Amino acid sequence: MLKEFKIIFKYFTYSLQTQLTNIPIFLLFFIAKIIRYGLFLIFLYFLVNNISQIGGYSTNQMLLFYLTFNLIDTTSQMLFREIYRFRPQLVSGGFDFTLAKPINPLIRSLLGGPDFIDAGILLILLIVIASILFSNRLPYLQLTFYLLLIINSLVLATAFHICVLAIGILSLSVDHLVMVYRDLASLVRIPVDLFTDPLRSFITFVIPIGIMFTFPAKMLFGLLSWQLVVTSFVLGLVYLFLSLKFWHFALKHYSSASS
Repeated sequence: MLKEFKIIFKYFTYSLQTQLTNIPIFLLFFIAKIIRYGLFLIFLYFLVNNISQIGGYSTNQMLLFYLTFNLIDTTSQMLFREIYRFRPQLVSGGFDFTLAKPINPLIRSLLGGPDFIDAGILLILLIVIASILFSNRLPYLQLTFYLLLIINSLVLATAFHICVLAIGILSLSVDHLVMVYRDLASLVRIPVDLFTDPLRSFITFVIPIGIMFTFPAKMLFGLLSWQLVVTSFVLGLVYLFLSLKFWHFALKHYSSASS
């Protein structure tokens, strides 16, 4: 385990050094992301202020839903950026060299190139969310489960990206699946409760983006039953286990680029 952490740390270090070789481009993308997040935040603020409530949620609650969504989404984007380079590796035969190295190919394919442009956004989100949480003096139990559910959300995001890598090995289709995931995730910038069944149940339990992006904030407001909390943790572990099994299945059926 320690060896894997050292390898991941080296990947992160090399990626940061590469991105900092062009500071103007780094800053340009960073500012662009701040503007994009800020514009939607302003839109959401004025929308809720003019309507007073959306689906029974107040202004502060809607803002916290949105901030939590971006915290989880930005973290997963930052960590798993290497997935966008996976298809070229398969086509060019670069994945053959990854398999020949004495490291876990999943670590290389999943965490080999994080995007540190998102790290600045992530830091801002953490500061804003922390200030909101401390100002509201929420119970420690709710805060603890809020953090645990965020970790569970990242576990689910990891499981999805592992499945994308496995499907990429079998079909060479990677980018389209990631775009589908991002489109589905954008649905739950607002609470999943605002959708009606069967769509609400589908995006909560079948494609668990509702669990990923809505459950942590609902836990803070005391709107999540303990049964759903347990269900979300169980689903996180089940999806991760199945994704790893799928990854190993795909590796067994991998055809080298030279074959």
